[in-house]
Amino acid sequence: MFIWILALLTIAYLSVILVLHIGFRRLKHRIAQSPLPTPNSEIPLVSVVIAARNEEQNIPGLLRSLASQEYPRDRFEIIIVDDRSEDATWSLLEDARKTMLNLRTFRIGDQLPGYAPKKRALDAGIRASTGEILLLTDADCTPPPTWISSMLAFYREDVSVVAGYSPYRFVVSTPRVLRGMLSLDCFAWAAVAAASAGLGQPLTATGTNLSYRRRTYLEVGGFEPIKEWISGDDDLFMRQVAERSEDRFSYALDPASYVPTIAPRSLKQFWHQRIRFGSKGRHHRTPMTVGVVIIYLLNVTIVGGLVGSLLGVIDLLGPSLIAWAFKSLGEFLFLRPVAAALGEEELLLYFLPTALVHPLYVSLFGFLGLFGAFRWKESQN
Repeated sequence: MFIWILALLTIAYLSVILVLHIGFRRLKHRIAQSPLPTPNSEIPLVSVVIAARNEEQNIPGLLRSLASQEYPRDRFEIIIVDDRSEDATWSLLEDARKTMLNLRTFRIGDQLPGYAPKKRALDAGIRASTGEILLLTDADCTPPPTWISSMLAFYREDVSVVAGYSPYRFVVSTPRVLRGMLSLDCFAWAAVAAASAGLGQPLTATGTNLSYRRRTYLEVGGFEPIKEWISGDDDLFMRQVAERSEDRFSYALDPASYVPTIAPRSLKQFWHQRIRFGSKGRHHRTPMTVGVVIIYLLNVTIVGGLVGSLLGVIDLLGPSLIAWAFKSLGEFLFLRPVAAALGEEELLLYFLPTALVHPLYVSLFGFLGLFGAFRWKESQN
């Protein structure tokens, strides 16, 4: 019976991988075939909205990167909302406002029960914005000068949301292989984000590099339906948008749009981050959730088969290894074209060591995401 369950889960898993592969092909085809804006098109007004809390170390670099954007200065505004900072964040913003004419700053001094602080800060900034297109990133990021222009290049008349890639930037000494494995994991999330966006059923995204129309945000009610959850200002919001048939999603397949994000600095930070990622699966209500369940069940079954065989409880070492091999092959064949499109082929050198620990990794953090607690900044879920 176990062998049949394992076989069925493996086939189902490979079917999910195939669907994601089709989604990525659709995304690339749609981007290639969609008409580009004409040269005479009006340059959209853009609002860059950022929530900041205790970011005095990062604000100067953030402001420098935003000031160096190649997008016309009179066509974008920068809105930074200080969320109860206890350091010099606010004074740095106030000083910068004297010289950056397109910078607007707001301050939140309290916490509203039942409203996740970051979502509340972003909502305040978005509602104060005037741009047609919103771009969001985090205060500890430094977008490249081409960021705004590149992200907007992926908008079409029917596109409401453009998600972007945020590769890891390491600020602490990390062994090369571990660095490669973590970067590959980060890239794999991006691959799933791009592929599911191509299917019109976005599974994930990152708030460090995300854009959507202001009109769309207001029409779906902003963060109101998801305001109590600490995380989810990115992918859970996209799920709200996906429930409307008139909206389409795109993904920025251009290195000029990448916004590097700081990799976890410690095992503790990595632990809580991955539990936070896994916890958002509890709140998805989508046909794609079936795929997520299949992915989790196959990995758990492989781990169970291997552990049970090693303990002598069952004799399923061979079938479990075969399922593991087919799972890994399917993942590699899916990731390879996405890596080529995103310019991340070198990360595939770390595929084998990552594949070796992947079943346990998914099983552990999938379980903890459902039942475990995590901390994010000063908030706990």
